[in-house]
Amino acid sequence: MKDFVYHNPVEVRFGPGVLAGLGARVRAAGLDHVVLVGGGEAARRVGAYGQAVASLGAAGVRRSEVWGVAANPDLGTVLRIAAAAAAVPEGATGPQGGGAAVAGGTGLIAIGGGSVIDATKAAAALVPLLAEGRDPWSPFAERVPVTRSLPVFVVSILSGTGSEMNGNAVITRGASGHKWGMRCPPPVATFVDVTFQQGLPWHLTVNGAADAMSHVLEFSVTGTPAAPVAPVAPVTPVAGRKHAEFPFFAEEAVLAQNESLLRTIVRAATRLRADAHDTVARGALAWASGVGLSGLTGVGLGAGSWESHALEHAVSGLHPHVPHGLALAVIYPRWMEEVAADKAPAMRRLAAALETTVAEALAEPGEDGDPSSPPAGDRDAPERCALLLGALFRHWGAPSGLSHWGVTEGDVERLVRLAKEYPRPLQLAAERVERVFRASL
Repeated sequence: MKDFVYHNPVEVRFGPGVLAGLGARVRAAGLDHVVLVGGGEAARRVGAYGQAVASLGAAGVRRSEVWGVAANPDLGTVLRIAAAAAAVPEGATGPQGGGAAVAGGTGLIAIGGGSVIDATKAAAALVPLLAEGRDPWSPFAERVPVTRSLPVFVVSILSGTGSEMNGNAVITRGASGHKWGMRCPPPVATFVDVTFQQGLPWHLTVNGAADAMSHVLEFSVTGTPAAPVAPVAPVTPVAGRKHAEFPFFAEEAVLAQNESLLRTIVRAATRLRADAHDTVARGALAWASGVGLSGLTGVGLGAGSWESHALEHAVSGLHPHVPHGLALAVIYPRWMEEVAADKAPAMRRLAAALETTVAEALAEPGEDGDPSSPPAGDRDAPERCALLLGALFRHWGAPSGLSHWGVTEGDVERLVRLAKEYPRPLQLAAERVERVFRASL
């Protein structure tokens, strides 16, 4: 287990009605004006926007608004938000509850899913850098953490990315196809009321579930068995199980936690496939998604792998219409097959941890209305986890390949180049990256 420092300062308010406290929490941070950032109409349609505005108004918080953040947000959108946050809020909408605003600072509120949250965090971090005349892309290219930011608050209405719980923001630099990450201050507080997610369309639920699973997996695949300890007395093996098949890992506590999160996500998504209004399952998915990228899942595991994310960022950087989570559902099993022999102990452990849960999910009606059979083959093979995840994601309706979104053979050369240009260098050689992309088409 590697040495680590764990610190996550995000305050999470989770449960029905928590949004009523948004305005008071913003004022407690010393702010009297916010830029409220949203995507499309979902925030208004589900009622989150109305509750947020009412709470801000009752607390005497003025607001400006920036809308139109699309999936896979680009730098131009981030700069538009940053400009609104840096401007003197003369045209801000006054308090809706009649309270008088007092002198204070400006913050930002993201109301939406991961794309809105990432764009808002990035904009808040760029405001002081732009005031210094810095290149707005420098934090992404240099991978130097930004330590100063305007305060950010999050109203999460879509689970999966975990962006509400961390200081990361992934943004695309226009036509260059570079979709890279910035490390920045995390939100001050996050408000999660899953009643806003009731009845969410399945394609959005599975997109979030696949993304959340991939975050946990990116750390778990780097687990390493601890040196064996000779028993002081002969060990009677469990029937059908050899001691060597289940070694004690150096990161045992964290990996066991991660496996529980993965099983929770699979079980919650399976329930939501049957009933999109299942509040219990929706809450479990929301919390597991947030914890999945809160830092806890990487404790003692170092920086994790993130190779599959680099590959997917190349795809949705070049083709912004490609949904991140579903593209990972295509790429991740192919990447796992490619590296299975390199990471055999971790892959075998993951397969053993997920085998029963995935089989139970496959036994439920899938996207085509029918159950599916677990993949055949040796359960002890290093590739087993890749086969299980591939079967699960297809059962849930994920496309069989990237060609579903128009990605072609002609894109592969550029995709490989974009993946290898990722600021965090890939350990995978270019020819292996190409093999994964071709297998994913």
